[in-house]
Amino acid sequence: MHTKEKILMEGMELFATLGYNGTSMTKIADRVGLQKSSLYAHYSSKEELFMDVTTKIAADYVHFVKSTFENDGQTTAEKFHLSFQAHVKDLANHDSSIEFYNRFSSYPPKGFENSILGLLRNSEEQARAVFKEKIEKAQEAGDITDEISPEEAAHAFYGLLDGLSYETSYYNIDIIERHGEFMWKVFWRGVKA
Repeated sequence: MHTKEKILMEGMELFATLGYNGTSMTKIADRVGLQKSSLYAHYSSKEELFMDVTTKIAADYVHFVKSTFENDGQTTAEKFHLSFQAHVKDLANHDSSIEFYNRFSSYPPKGFENSILGLLRNSEEQARAVFKEKIEKAQEAGDITDEISPEEAAHAFYGLLDGLSYETSYYNIDIIERHGEFMWKVFWRGVKA
């Protein structure tokens, strides 16, 4: 792993666990194993690093959504179901990128509200666009009803995931996956042709 990648990873973990104000360039340098002056050769400020971490998380999320459809499903139902399961497992993973996202999408640091929420909103819109494209293709194939729009289906799909994301705070993966399957059953019944 290159130094800049390590800085981003360690910065993300510290921001996620300690918050923006609790994270210092000194703490990041210590975690990476650099002198603070060497860290400043990569990033001129904590603000710049924080924005790069947010940009990376936003881009990684869109890439993740695309990758969830690159699965072994043979039918449209299986493809969408496996994509949903990948999202549920990712939510329950509790990695620092999800903790970062949850923390700063709800409580962006003062002065960063517009830029952070803009980046995150843009990545959500890109993710929904990927999903809508898959819905449109499934509608053209006659596998998904055309009584709902791809946008409606996408919002419903991500609404399920948002609901499950709250459960990660107090349920284990087995319960979350079970609840996810209940939700999936109702969702798929509503969108299939």
